[in-house]
Amino acid sequence: MASKRRTILEYLRDTRLPLITVAGGYHTNVQHIQRGLYSPNGLNDSDLPALLIGRTVEKRENITRTQYKAIITVYILGIVKSPDGVSNAQGALDDMIADVTHALETDRTLGGNSKWLEVKNITTDDGDIAPRAGFLMEVEIAYVTEGITP
Repeated sequence: MASKRRTILEYLRDTRLPLITVAGGYHTNVQHIQRGLYSPNGLNDSDLPALLIGRTVEKRENITRTQYKAIITVYILGIVKSPDGVSNAQGALDDMIADVTHALETDRTLGGNSKWLEVKNITTDDGDIAPRAGFLMEVEIAYVTEGITP
């Protein structure tokens, strides 16, 4: 049985974020979603827009001898390219931020795997990687283990 942590992170990668398509009512069609360490420099233009689920920070607190509650902070890196290859990467970035926020906020319990989810911070690049643009979204997810399964 997969851990609660793994279930949550895989749910983000496999269920929530792939919903971001124009056909699904979003502004963008995500081309690449990956969990784990990955260099954004390895992305080709055909991979964009891309979402990388990378670094996490988790704080745990015991509830009982066999149960704990946790708050895991997940960092999602989003990278987009300029629609025309030259300008307005920031517009595409704003659309992608709105899309990721909507995808996450419309299922705050992540299919019943968490108690709540909250987008805490969004940091964008300085605009110096044009014709690409990027953001880092900090998302807090709270969950409680059931019994002895971590």
